[in-house]
Amino acid sequence: MKQKIIIEVQMACGKCRSKAMKIAAVADGVIKVEIAGEGKDRVAVVGNGVDSVSLTRSLRKKLGHASLLSVEEVKDEPTPTQATSTPTPVSWTYNPYQPPFIIYV
Repeated sequence: MKQKIIIEVQMACGKCRSKAMKIAAVADGVIKVEIAGEGKDRVAVVGNGVDSVSLTRSLRKKLGHASLLSVEEVKDEPTPTQATSTPTPVSWTYNPYQPPFIIYV
């Protein structure tokens, strides 16, 4: 189950933001981490089976005040796949004395 977790963290400088990103990225199951919010004070984490409570605790332990705002399920968007038909071989020669090369287009 893919989920999105938003945690509000007390971040006053760029060093604190990079520290929060590193802490969140190391957690088990994390796919994507980003800084969000108007004041860039929220960490948005997307992942499979991420423990939101332990992530909040580790951010609180390293950075100070951190509060869990929301945990919501993220729907996977179907990715467009290429056509599964077999490519048509095209015979092409550039020298009449060599055998033809087969190129799949």
